[in-house]
Amino acid sequence: MDERREQQPEMSVGELSRRAGVKASTVRFWDEHGLLSSWRTPGNQRRFDDVSLAQVLFIRWSQDVGASLDAIRDVLHKLPAGTAPGREVQVRAARCWREHLDQQRRELHARYRRLSQPLALHGVDTPDAAAT
Repeated sequence: MDERREQQPEMSVGELSRRAGVKASTVRFWDEHGLLSSWRTPGNQRRFDDVSLAQVLFIRWSQDVGASLDAIRDVLHKLPAGTAPGREVQVRAARCWREHLDQQRRELHARYRRLSQPLALHGVDTPDAAAT
């Protein structure tokens, strides 16, 4: 058994979901998609520890600011096994998520500007709705 698991109390899916404020089905989904570190008991039940809790909180925070699960998984998989996403990781991730949001903001602003340009400005002749 992993030394980390011997030193920290185990949590069930229900306990982790309760402590993290997410649904048990969300914990299972993230675990099945490789976002959480977990292990199985001899009875095949999932078990989690405080690292898993930190991962769940990091995932929730990242999703709240618009990060995709693929991007979050990439960050988590760069960490050594059994390592929680600490402050340094969170700061680097925040910088990355901020850059992504800035790009989205620029794209939305460009779309917004296009809304003020009628199709006629682009050489498209459209019938006037009042004429029909």
